[in-house]
Amino acid sequence: MGWANQLGDVPPELEADLHQEVFVRLAAADDIYYMSGLGDEAIHDWGCVHEYFHEFVLIDRSAGRITLLVAADD
Repeated sequence: MGWANQLGDVPPELEADLHQEVFVRLAAADDIYYMSGLGDEAIHDWGCVHEYFHEFVLIDRSAGRITLLVAADD
């Protein structure tokens, strides 16, 4: 959870949400794809205000689930 704590400790409520909604899904995923290099035309007008921005596609075949995970530094 290092990326979430980069600017200080995460409040316990947020840490619980991150665990349930993000880290459990990451651990269960059969495949994880990092979406990168979408090009300048994919950047929103305010898109460059974030220092860190990531998009992942998680595939969990046993649950029959595809998850789009978007993480930013805001």
